[in-house]
Order: sequence, then structure tokens, then C-alpha cells
Amino acid sequence: MPLPKILALIMIVTTMFGAGLQVDRRRLVETLQQYGLLGRALLANFVLVPLCAVVLVRLFHVETGVAIGIVLMAMAPGVPFLANSAGRSGGGSLSFALTIAFCFAALSVITIPVTIGLLLPPAAAANIPVAKFLTTLVGFQLVPLVLGALLAPRLATPAADGLVKVLHLAFLVSALALAVLIFPRLVHFVSTVYGFGHLLIIAGVGVFSVAVGWLLGGPNRQYRRTLSIATLMRNIGLCALVGTEPAFANTSVVPTVLSYFVVTFALSLPVRVYYRRTKEATPA
Repeated sequence: MPLPKILALIMIVTTMFGAGLQVDRRRLVETLQQYGLLGRALLANFVLVPLCAVVLVRLFHVETGVAIGIVLMAMAPGVPFLANSAGRSGGGSLSFALTIAFCFAALSVITIPVTIGLLLPPAAAANIPVAKFLTTLVGFQLVPLVLGALLAPRLATPAADGLVKVLHLAFLVSALALAVLIFPRLVHFVSTVYGFGHLLIIAGVGVFSVAVGWLLGGPNRQYRRTLSIATLMRNIGLCALVGTEPAFANTSVVPTVLSYFVVTFALSLPVRVYYRRTKEATPA
């Protein structure tokens, strides 16, 4: 197995297992009963953000490999570290953050194969073996997610927290190693793409994501904060895994995925800083 694919597998498994470990079943059930809020969260992440990405890449006639990377990230919710980036530290709702991290990851096993056929260019969608991809999603995304959720109640809180930190570290090391491995392609991508404004398109999708997440979060300020960050940040592990398929070898898909992650992470920083500084004004 090629090293980039191994690194991508590590990224997605650590992300999903960590998300499962952080699930609180009581909070999960309570949040799942808020049907309107969850419906709006699903609308933002599985419909509106992917549609925004498709409209922009088609409007500006984006090169195929870059377009695939942008659309893949836009259709793949389920961010690593969501509990930290969109939870209480920024005046958000920890229970809501953990619930949507779990639900988005579980639902994307079904929605992403369908969305690939609907939103990706036909030639690109034809290059993705859907049956194999679905098996990969179940094996490396859903199974670790469920195992983490089943293991969580059996671990003491300090042990679970320590394991989550180890998983986060493994994710970061794998992501850094992947970036180093494709660094020449990444530099070429950034230096070439900026002139065509592709990074600005990514930023445009990111700004739209924050705005639609905030607007659909409802009247509760905590939920608006959580959903705005959750809608901005996407599942880089899953998209990197797709990008390492042989059909996308020597294309701009993986560099685009990494660039999308970096751009949206940079966009999230001032938003998260503002949320932290004003969290005292957020209702409990």
C-alpha cells in the first residue's frame, strides 16, 4: 500500500475513533431530540455547502483536479477536534458539538457515495470505485466511530481523555507527514493556483460555511457558534483517503484537500478568537 494512503488511513481512523470516544450517550439522546436544530445542521452541511462549492467551481471553470478536491471537502463534514474548536472554550455547546461530530461521520457513510455521483464531474465520479469506496467508509470511518462510542463508557474519564490526546497527536503527525511527502506538489499547486484565484474560491466556500452555520443555528447563541465552526471545518482524513486513489495519482486533488484544510483552519482562527473573547456574554 502506498505511503500516502497509509497516512490518510491513519488520519481518518484516529479522527473517527476519537470522535466516538468523546460521545456522551445521554447528551447524544437529548440533542437528537432537537429535530429542528439537527435538520438545519444537516441542511447546512450536506446540501448548502456542497452546492455552494459546485456553483463556484463551475462558475469560474476550475481545473478538474482542483474542482474535485474542493467539492470533496465541501461534501465531507465531520471535523477532527470539533469538541475543542466548537465547544465550550468558544462559548459553544459541547454536547451539540460532540453529537454532530458523531452524526455527521455516521451519516456521511451513506451520503458521500450518493453525493459523489450527483455533484462530481461525471468523468471524476466514474474514476471512483463506489463499491470499494463504500467498503472503505464502513471499515475505516464507521467501524472506528462505533468502537470508540462502545469503548467510551468502559473507560475512566482521565483514560479516555488521555487516549483522545494520543489520537489527536497521531492525526497531526500523519497530516504533517502527508504534507511533507507531497510538499513539491503542494508548493507547485499553491504557486500556480493562486494566480487563478482558486484559493479565493476555497475562502469563499469557507466564508459561506461560517455564515450559513451561524444563520441556521437558531436563536440559541451557543448552537450558532458551534454550528458555524462545525460547518466550516471538514473531514480532511476522508478526503485525503479518496485523493490517494490511483485514479487521482499525479493530480491536484490531495494538494487541494490540504490547501482547503489550511485555508479554512486559518479562517476559523479569528472567528474562534472572537468567540472565546465574548463567551462570557453567551447564555449558559
